[in-house]
Amino acid sequence: MNIPSKNKHSFEEVMVALDKFTEGNVISMDLSKVEADSENNIQIALTVYVPESKRIEVRDKVADYLEGLIDKGDAALGYSVNLGTKSNLQKQQFDLVMRYTDPIKLKKPQVIRVYVKPVNAGGSGGGSAATKVQEVGMALFCAIRYMKNKDLECSPKSAEGCLEDKDYEDAWKFVDGPGVTLEEIKGLSQDWKDSFIKGANKIYSEIGGTGWEFLRGDSVIEAEISNRFKTVVAKDPKAHLAQEDKWNPSDIWMIKTKEKNNILTLLKKEKTTDCLNNFLQLAFTDAEIPTVAKKKVPRRSLIGISLKKLGPVPQWKTQNWVGVSRLKKAEAISFQKQLTLNELTAFSAIDVYIVLEKGGTKRKGSFQARNFGGSSKGDWKLELKGEFAAQGKIQGQIARDILKRAEFTDIPSEPNWSDCATTSTNRSKINEEIYNIMNGLSTSPKGFKAGKKDEMLRELRKKDQSYAYSKLCGLRFLKYLISKNGDANTILKELWLYASSLSDKSSVHYKLM
Repeated sequence: MNIPSKNKHSFEEVMVALDKFTEGNVISMDLSKVEADSENNIQIALTVYVPESKRIEVRDKVADYLEGLIDKGDAALGYSVNLGTKSNLQKQQFDLVMRYTDPIKLKKPQVIRVYVKPVNAGGSGGGSAATKVQEVGMALFCAIRYMKNKDLECSPKSAEGCLEDKDYEDAWKFVDGPGVTLEEIKGLSQDWKDSFIKGANKIYSEIGGTGWEFLRGDSVIEAEISNRFKTVVAKDPKAHLAQEDKWNPSDIWMIKTKEKNNILTLLKKEKTTDCLNNFLQLAFTDAEIPTVAKKKVPRRSLIGISLKKLGPVPQWKTQNWVGVSRLKKAEAISFQKQLTLNELTAFSAIDVYIVLEKGGTKRKGSFQARNFGGSSKGDWKLELKGEFAAQGKIQGQIARDILKRAEFTDIPSEPNWSDCATTSTNRSKINEEIYNIMNGLSTSPKGFKAGKKDEMLRELRKKDQSYAYSKLCGLRFLKYLISKNGDANTILKELWLYASSLSDKSSVHYKLM
C-alpha cells in the first residue's frame, strides 16, 4: 500500500519504534487500512502480533518513544499518543494523533492506530481452551495465596518466596475447575504466573476471609447459577438479558466451603430475577443484614469475579452493588397488617394502602393500590411511596406475573371494568363483595359501620365506576395478603424489589483488570 505523503513521516517513525523496541518479538504485522485522501479519524490501522506476555511492554515502549519525539519538537510527527481506549486504558492499543482537522478546538483527530495482539489471536491455537486454563490458573493461585497466608512474589529474592510443587498440589484441593489439569497450569509461561500472583494478592487484599473454595465451571454451584439464569432471568420479559455474561460475567467464583450445601439449596429457591439478584447481593456483602425472611442468606459466602488481563497495577471495581442500606431495607419489608388496616378508608378514597415497614404510613413505606385510569378505564397499579416521592409502579398484571413466577397460587384477579359501571347489571355483585370484605376485617375501615349492610350498600351505590373497580382490586389484594400469613412478607418483598429497582437486572460481582 502507498502511504500518503501527509502521513508518511508519522508512519515511518512508528515503524522505527516497532523495530527499535520489539527486539524481535513482532511475529507478524498486518497493515489493514490506509486512507488515500480522506478526513476520516483512522488514517492508518496497523496490527502487530507479539507473544501474549509482551503486549503491554511493546505498546508502552513504542508509545513512550513516539511521545518523546513529540516532546523534543517533532511537529510533523503529531500531537500526542493516547494509550488504550476511553473506557479501558489498559487495552493493548494506542493512537498516534497526527493532526486535528479542527485544530482550534482540537477536535476531529486523524490518527495512526496500532493494535498489539497476541500471536494466536483469531487463529486456531488457544481460544476458549486457553482461556479456561488461564481462569482456572487464577483460581489456583488465589487458593495458594490463601493457603500460604502471605503475599506471593513475582521475582522472589529468597527460596522462601518460591512456589514448589507441593504448594500447587495442596492448593489444588480447594479448586474446582473441570477440564483443566494441574500440569497445564504449571506449564504456563512465567508472565502468566506473574499475572496470577498479582491478581491473587489483589483479591486477597480486597476480600480476605478464610475457608474459601475457588470455582471455575464446576458442576454444582456455577452450574446452578447458570441454571438460575436460564430458568429465571432469560425468561423474564423485563430483564432483556439474553446472554448469561450480560447478567453476571464472573469467570471464577469464591464460596465458603461450610456454606456450599446451604448456598445451593437457597439458590434453587429463587424464582424471580429481582429476588435472585437480591440473594447474590446478600451473599456478596460482608455486613450483617437483619431479616424478617424465613430464609437467611449467609453473609460474604458467594462472590463472583470477572477477570481481565492485568495491567502493571491490578485494578479492582465493584459492579452493580446496591449498598448495605438498600439491602437492610429489603430484608425488613413485611406486611404490617394493623398499620394497613388503620390507613384503610371505606368511602372517602379509592385507594388501599399496604404498609410495608414498621412505623410506616400511607405517605412513606407503603404501596398505594388504586386505579390510575381515571374515569375512562381500569388500570390498577401498586405504587411504592417513598419519603419524598413515589418510587415506582407495578401494573396489576405484572404484579400477578411476578407472584406466579415466584410460584404463589390463588392470586386474586381484577374485576371487569364494565361490571363496575353504575348502570351494569353486575354492579350489585361488586358492591356486595366490597361490603363483605370490609365487614370481615378485624378492624373496620374509617367510615364503615360493621353489620349495617343496607346503609353501607346505599353508600356504595353512590360511588362511581372508578371507585368500585379500584376499591375492590385493593380489597381483594388485602384479603389475599391476610390469608397468606407469613408468606405475605415474601409476597411484598418480591413486589418491593421489582418496584424499587434503580438499575438494570444485572447482578453484583467484582471486576479484576
